[in-house]
Amino acid sequence: MKSVNQNGKTNNDIMDKIVTFIQQTTYDSLPTQLVTLAKQAIIDTLGVSIAGWQEEAVQKIIAVYGTQSGDASLWGEARTVPEEIAALINGTASHVLDYDDASAGVIIHPSAPILAAITPVAERLQSSGKDVITAYAIGTEVMIRIGEVMGVQHYRLGWHATDTLGTLGVAAACAYLEQLTDEQCAHAVAIAASMSGGLQKNFGSMTKPLHVGLAASNGIQAVKLAAANFTGNRYIFNDRGFFLAYGGMTEEDVAQKSSAFILGSPYDLLTSLAVKKFPCCFATHRFIHGMLTLKEAHHLTLDNVEDIVLHAQSRSLLPLVHSRPQSGLQGKFSAEYTVLAALEDGHVSLTSFTDEQVQRPHIQQAFHKVTVLPLEEPNEPVKGLLPVTLRITANGHVYEHAVPIAPGSVELPLSEAEHRDKWVSCLQFYTSDVHTDAYIQCYEDGMKLEQYTSFDDWLQTVYTTIQAPVLKN
Repeated sequence: MKSVNQNGKTNNDIMDKIVTFIQQTTYDSLPTQLVTLAKQAIIDTLGVSIAGWQEEAVQKIIAVYGTQSGDASLWGEARTVPEEIAALINGTASHVLDYDDASAGVIIHPSAPILAAITPVAERLQSSGKDVITAYAIGTEVMIRIGEVMGVQHYRLGWHATDTLGTLGVAAACAYLEQLTDEQCAHAVAIAASMSGGLQKNFGSMTKPLHVGLAASNGIQAVKLAAANFTGNRYIFNDRGFFLAYGGMTEEDVAQKSSAFILGSPYDLLTSLAVKKFPCCFATHRFIHGMLTLKEAHHLTLDNVEDIVLHAQSRSLLPLVHSRPQSGLQGKFSAEYTVLAALEDGHVSLTSFTDEQVQRPHIQQAFHKVTVLPLEEPNEPVKGLLPVTLRITANGHVYEHAVPIAPGSVELPLSEAEHRDKWVSCLQFYTSDVHTDAYIQCYEDGMKLEQYTSFDDWLQTVYTTIQAPVLKN
């Protein structure tokens, strides 16, 4: 049965709420904690993007698209291209190391597609730091809350939610920056819904980070079309629309969820955003943390460990598609490799995911020691994730450890020093020819982003510091 309003029209609560949220959200309405979180996330995402700049996937994208002329800056080199191309390239770089932040509730990377899109738009518009923070808050909230309507089923169907949902979030964020009308905002989101995509089957290949670039680029294009009064169907979330196509939901399912669809009260990121401590799939982080803990406590080595059994909920294992990885990219999505690397090296860092590191003979020969199994789920649904468990046999002893929370999660956040150190290590990975103090100054300036009348002024400081001054056409 269709839900209709008093005017006899099909209920469009979700789209109406999104449009209202875009139009009414202001910087002054944002919680202070969210402003701080947004600044940290913007800095973190830019840092991991610059660290990934020399990766083969990014360089191939630049080779194909980077010759087009335009006025939008690339984050890692002195070149300007059209806005959509900058979003495509910068977005790919932001996810290529899988070091960008995550939100476990809908299994998504919220910051990467949003920042990759709003940066070139803000550069053209000369948007302020406050404008960029607000656009970031709008975009991430929209993408996550739409994902919550579908729940984990969207991910189980094989979609890469960072792309499918990110495209919609980008449209919302850029619609705010472009100051679109109510009607144009609705059309932008509807157009973006038809430009969404991204399949998990491509995890462990160059196409996974490309998904972020596509989300950022497509969202910008959707907003440009809407600004020119190009139309979409503003009832895209209703019968036979987005939620059926991407989540298998009926209109009755959507009607039940729409009344509880609330944006910004509170903002989801305040309770879900996780800043990665390790440069690999977030689903591996609790396993890594557990292995490092057990290694230190019991002096474990790859040689004296006989057997490793890992347990996690099936939803947590979905992204971990490579049990016998052969490349650095595949290693990022392997529970087996990441725990063995932690055991062998005592750390998991940017240097852990080269092809050479993954192909080390003693690592490859130890894969048989690791068994990954789904946890037996309780009969009653549980809120949040159950702890992962590690059971290790070594020297005739059995050691067990449960890890409920990954480092970097809201419940176990990185310290201010850890945020800063990650930023510095990412920029040093890009180039070690710059004094650490200069990188720290960029970080400190970024944490004052709301004071910038032009967001681009801070970006240009970063570009200059990493010795990549942007040359305008």
